[in-house]
Amino acid sequence: MDIQTRSIKKHKITEPPGKFISNIGGYIIYDKDVDIYDEETHKLVAKFRKKIIDTSNVVDFNTNVLPLAKRKKENRGQASGLIERAKLRESVGALYDKKAYRTGYYIKSTGKKSNTKICNIAKSNVLGYIDLAPRNTGRTEKVSLCAYARDYPKRYDDCLPFITNIDEAFKEISADHHERQYKMIDNNYRMADTSFSTATVNYSWQSALHLDANNGKECYSAITVIRDRQNPNNYTGGYLLFPEYRIGFNIREGDLLISDTVDNYHCNSPLLPTSDEVQGKWNEQDIKNNWHLNRISVVCYIKKSCMKQLD
Repeated sequence: MDIQTRSIKKHKITEPPGKFISNIGGYIIYDKDVDIYDEETHKLVAKFRKKIIDTSNVVDFNTNVLPLAKRKKENRGQASGLIERAKLRESVGALYDKKAYRTGYYIKSTGKKSNTKICNIAKSNVLGYIDLAPRNTGRTEKVSLCAYARDYPKRYDDCLPFITNIDEAFKEISADHHERQYKMIDNNYRMADTSFSTATVNYSWQSALHLDANNGKECYSAITVIRDRQNPNNYTGGYLLFPEYRIGFNIREGDLLISDTVDNYHCNSPLLPTSDEVQGKWNEQDIKNNWHLNRISVVCYIKKSCMKQLD
């Protein structure tokens, strides 16, 4: 197997968190097997392998995760980008207390002030275990299985074989990192028998510059992409970028990237349609923001709250 190894110097970036990056001039976009290390610390930044994941369970995963993946959320913070009117709900009226990637708003139909602060819409949703805010839920536990898994347990169970396939590929790429992370999870919060507590599923969504601050420190995310079989609108782009290293990865179905997304800023390049013809029923906002394309990214990781508590 021909695996390229590169050491790259980390540079300070000028773009603020929440910035969408569209100009990738000067970036090296990898579409082949490669290991990337930091030139100064020698720490692993990323390992990328093409066609390493067993995709025999992709169709079932696609079917069962799709209702979750396409939900529109307004709580993704930095990753959802600096506030843009075009990425807010139609029902949002005038804005108040606008701060970078979060804003207050007035309800357009009534003019009443909402007490909720919102971010740009993001089709980005969590599968597996999540943090709870007791003040909002009235529950005492700090971690819980996500609502989708509780409401649709069979769908959740039918998603787990593909999550396991991702984990198996992670172990093949880097057995040492996998073993370490497997041992770090509290068994109460493990997805099947994997090294993950949680997976984030993103549907046709360009993330803005951000860090994964709630992931376990010194842990690596495992990232892949599938094609939504129910959507014929193909795409190009959507590279996962690491601007501090001026590199990106063209992750496609069957590929796996393990990477340090806790300490390294990352984002996506724009997703672009391969055809001007839009197939299926999509609203104007979906089409304008390219939220109608058939890319589903799956990001598996350990949440800080799901790690074993050391004495």
